Amino acid sequence: CRHPVTQSFGQLYRFPMRWAATAALWLCAHASPSCDDPSALQVTRNARNVTSSVPLTEWLPLEASDQAGANFFSDVDSDQAFVSEWTSPRDLAVLPAPHEVRFADGQSIEVFSVVPSFGEDGNFMALLLTKKSKKEMLETHAMFCSGKNRSHLTQVRVQHQILLCDWPKEEAEHESFDVFLEDAQGNHLARVLARRRAGMVKKHQTVACVRDVYFLNEATFSAALKLLVEWLEFYTLHGIDHFFVYTFRGTEDAVKEILMPYLQSGLATRIHFDAYPKVESHRFHQVIKDCLYRAKSHATWVLPSVDFDEYFHLKSGHIFPDGRVPQNYLKIAWDAIVKSEGKSLEEVKSISFRRLRFARAASDALEISSTWREEGLERSRHHPEEGAKPKFAYNAHAVYDLWWHNPLAWDPKAKHDIELAETFGVANHYRTDFRAAGKYGDADQRAKTFDDKLTSDVPLLEHAIERRFGEKPHVLLKRLSQEHPPVHLGQITTGVEDDVSNDADDWEDY
Repeated sequence: CRHPVTQSFGQLYRFPMRWAATAALWLCAHASPSCDDPSALQVTRNARNVTSSVPLTEWLPLEASDQAGANFFSDVDSDQAFVSEWTSPRDLAVLPAPHEVRFADGQSIEVFSVVPSFGEDGNFMALLLTKKSKKEMLETHAMFCSGKNRSHLTQVRVQHQILLCDWPKEEAEHESFDVFLEDAQGNHLARVLARRRAGMVKKHQTVACVRDVYFLNEATFSAALKLLVEWLEFYTLHGIDHFFVYTFRGTEDAVKEILMPYLQSGLATRIHFDAYPKVESHRFHQVIKDCLYRAKSHATWVLPSVDFDEYFHLKSGHIFPDGRVPQNYLKIAWDAIVKSEGKSLEEVKSISFRRLRFARAASDALEISSTWREEGLERSRHHPEEGAKPKFAYNAHAVYDLWWHNPLAWDPKAKHDIELAETFGVANHYRTDFRAAGKYGDADQRAKTFDDKLTSDVPLLEHAIERRFGEKPHVLLKRLSQEHPPVHLGQITTGVEDDVSNDADDWEDY
């Protein structure tokens, strides 16, 4: 059986069978519960400490493409090193190094995650590609997907750099999915075995994606662990329903103490990458793309890229009935903003906001206790004559692909981005002055404007931190400010070859 293709696809030929592109798999207990969570759970083959509580995945060889019912864990080697240093009861996924799918003409794509998704945002398998996979190549290579025995065969939909494989809604209650990819000539490209576990992610109004903690030097993103604690409590206080937290190989030990209370309480779920892309923007790429599809049919609004040193707040409550900003504004403000602009939710893809750069606080104090900032909005890091790019919340129902500062693909009806005026909503950005090459703790000469807008939250956050960690905030913050993940992570061997091209303009104002 062959598919009709246009001449632009060119002549494709059958090529030698390779390992499958990706797999999404939750290793449930011996009798798996019914599953309704869109988690793509992935781990490399040959792991030890294999238990029913650890989400494991293996790449499936194309040679097994006709063995849909096979037991794919029969050859697990218990003597091999396990992929993560620790696990939690809220681990959604453990993802191996991205895997290559090569076409007959020698071109290829890399898949780093697969997310089964069913619900109001559609019924599909989302295959997520690495930053090195060029969207131009996707336009010239038709792919088709199907279930076992080529059932419900359909052409893969391309949304910028995302591949969507439509799936029958009648299988929404299934626990596992066999997904087969083939080219326009019917040649096998990949096999994906996807399974899910029930009840891990509920329905939420607003969720946030929590990027990895990393360390470059004392001037760049220093004391990130201290920042993470305060950031999680601030956004919890103000209405975030749930956090999707991300860790990478070599850094997960550093954040275990901080993340575990949130994971154990159910406030967060964790996705772990068992590879460490040396290029920062490649890690960010994986975080925000994966988080986008984990939120599908589970959230209305998502904060995808607000960093640990950025604190969004509303300065005016004019959109609320009583004229005051409620404490849980992050839960209800987005819909209220859309309504105040005379739009419907279906018409809005995102709501963006600018940032103000604040001097950082002392190492034993909350960042929001700092009351001095630069005058005016934050400037671009590499182009100081320009304003820094905004951050944003996006409509999870409408956006199909995105980057650090803006959506990249969305429903045609959702064509509006609402940009908030500084007098209405803004993010306080507590960071060192990169123009002065200052280090954390140095005097900040450019922060001369007094602004105490967030200081009223200080006692609330201190109380929340002590209650959650059982330690005096100033002691905990001081200790965490002196800790950080390993510095030389570029030396970790993961099998991932990074594109070291300079894409600073792509994400310079992170």
